[in-house]
Amino acid sequence: MAKKNIRVCCGMTCGVMGAGKIMRKIEADTGLKAGEKNDDVDLNYCNCTGNCHLAPSIVVNGNFIHEGKEETILAEIEEAATREPQDPGIIDASVEEVLNNDFLGDI
Repeated sequence: MAKKNIRVCCGMTCGVMGAGKIMRKIEADTGLKAGEKNDDVDLNYCNCTGNCHLAPSIVVNGNFIHEGKEETILAEIEEAATREPQDPGIIDASVEEVLNNDFLGDI
């Protein structure tokens, strides 16, 4: 099992508030793409976490990072990974689900 289970919310509000930029930052740092994992990191999107008012949300080992910022996300992930793992009940989103959620096309 990976040491850091990282999930980036792909809900509409998180997407508008920068979840994609955060995912790209994490991908660049880890060398992984969403849906990939290695011995240290399991990286993927997840469905809406229900914390839209604190978007974008990132979940690390079940611990929430709210109002994630591209500039600080890597340090926040390291800190969240040191906390006791939680089970927030989030569900992974497949790549197909992410691609089919063209939220900005509705605006």
